[in-house]
Amino acid sequence: MSKNYQYHSLIVYVIIYFFFNSFLLPMGLLYTTLLTPVMIYFLFKEKKLRYAYWWILAIAIPFPFQLFSIIDIKSFIVSNIMVISALIFFITLYYLIKKHHSILDLIFRKVLIINSLLVTVAIIILPFPEIRNWLWYDVALTKGLELIPRLKLLTYEASYYSLIMMPVFLYFILRVFYNNEKHPIIIFIASTVPLLLSLSFGVLGALTISFLICIIILWNLIPVSIKRITFLSSLASIMLLFGLLLLWPENPIYFRLSNIFYGEDTSAMGRLVYSFMFAKDLIVEHGLIFGVGPGQVKILAHDMIINYYKYNGTLDATVRIPNSMAEVLAIYGVYGFVLKLFIEIYFFIRFRIYNNLYTLVLFIFIFIYQFTGSFITNVAELWIWAMIFASNFYEFDITTSKHITIKP
Repeated sequence: MSKNYQYHSLIVYVIIYFFFNSFLLPMGLLYTTLLTPVMIYFLFKEKKLRYAYWWILAIAIPFPFQLFSIIDIKSFIVSNIMVISALIFFITLYYLIKKHHSILDLIFRKVLIINSLLVTVAIIILPFPEIRNWLWYDVALTKGLELIPRLKLLTYEASYYSLIMMPVFLYFILRVFYNNEKHPIIIFIASTVPLLLSLSFGVLGALTISFLICIIILWNLIPVSIKRITFLSSLASIMLLFGLLLLWPENPIYFRLSNIFYGEDTSAMGRLVYSFMFAKDLIVEHGLIFGVGPGQVKILAHDMIINYYKYNGTLDATVRIPNSMAEVLAIYGVYGFVLKLFIEIYFFIRFRIYNNLYTLVLFIFIFIYQFTGSFITNVAELWIWAMIFASNFYEFDITTSKHITIKP
């Protein structure tokens, strides 16, 4: 099968996934969900469908125990369908990446070009409030701060946009660091500016931490070019932050960081603190080992918040847990929480993720991020896990720079 044929057979689905997955659809529904039958057919055709059974069995084990406390059987069934659909998406993507890894660079370049064009359009329409919300997320960044538009393009939210694009941006950032791009400045700008414009503190923070961890641990194994760029970029960042402190002490970055530090940022507190507190109290009340079951959190949430926490304020119509691991804890209990961590660590060791800088940065990034945001059926998170375990960007192998292999 030629590269051109592979590319043209996939590029439409890729464009839909990155840029139009929720376009003109009701909130919560994605085109990748509607394409689940196509994915099942692909797995059947590739003789990989049997692997889906083991994943489905893993989430089905708690069913008998959850049924005793199920309040809304309809929500339970619908939510399980959504979870299974997400699993099918993950498995399909894993085998697609392994099968078509030779054209990933071509696909990523197309995604970067389309994204750059859309970002250009977004910047052009930024001064026009009446149409700005087509491509920008107009929600206050933090308590007490004026509304600042955040880049989201055609997705539903800025953090989701930055999360779904992050593996593509990271790929090109590393290629620039490795001196593998003909036009490094253009590529670097196209990969970093959209991330910064999204103002997603969770994504940017987790990416910075994961990258610094990898650089520190692998300092003697990485190319000199990365050491040089890391030093210069760190120095520039320190100077920039110090300059902001002197010239603009009330800038949005410091303002939100201050709110987070003092516990006044509702988004950060909701994701980092209240999510786990709520999940813990929920399973203690309704099912510590196997959780409350899919679709039940929104049913039980209002009663617990009002009667248990004695909250008298206004609640959203649907209450959800804005944290992937906290949501797993609530839905599948200690069983699901431990199982997910075990699977991640097991495949990290089995596939020797630590021997490739790209997959190692991605792994640490999403491992951190799942404790700060996301949700269990988030296709943006699932696609990152698929990239970690299935991609083969040998140019970033740690062994190629110093001919040293890290032993498990």
